[in-house]
Amino acid sequence: MIKLHRRIIETERMYLQPYALKHADTLFHLIHKNKPGLLHSFPKLLYATENRDATKDFVQQKIFDWNKNKAFALLLFNKENHQLIGHLNVKDIDWKLLQCELAYFIDEDFKKQGLITEALNRVLKICFEELKLRHVSARIVTTNIASVKVVEKAGLKYEGAFYKDYTTYDNKIVDTYRYGISKEDYTRKTK
Repeated sequence: MIKLHRRIIETERMYLQPYALKHADTLFHLIHKNKPGLLHSFPKLLYATENRDATKDFVQQKIFDWNKNKAFALLLFNKENHQLIGHLNVKDIDWKLLQCELAYFIDEDFKKQGLITEALNRVLKICFEELKLRHVSARIVTTNIASVKVVEKAGLKYEGAFYKDYTTYDNKIVDTYRYGISKEDYTRKTK
């Protein structure tokens, strides 16, 4: 098991920063501003951040998970104005199989600018080169075509569908696609 040190990760247009309590209120506002777009894909996030106190607990849990090497949750900040614009989580890490799942969202005002693809590319590099993982995947609600395009741009390939996969925040059952990339495919892509 390799430890990922807490640090700010830089991309061309963003800072990816580990969760910190000082950002709990800003995160609360970001999530609730974007709630309509998160209803089907992030039910656990919405339940966990229903109010400010719950959001602080959620942030504390993300810090705990990082420290225990269970997951690495990052906040995405715009470099120009230091505004919090999104979230990217390296989660469900299986250190025996050397694999993980990614989950992410970006503020509605920053969609269609390639920012999530930029963040994913940087995090994939960390997953394969620093954490020495063998496989990275993402689960996407089948109606989220924009997210499918994002993972495809980052090099992930369709691996299958899961029907009636989970219940959304508004108690609807949704289907998901699974996309993934192996270390070998990542290496070929980046050469």
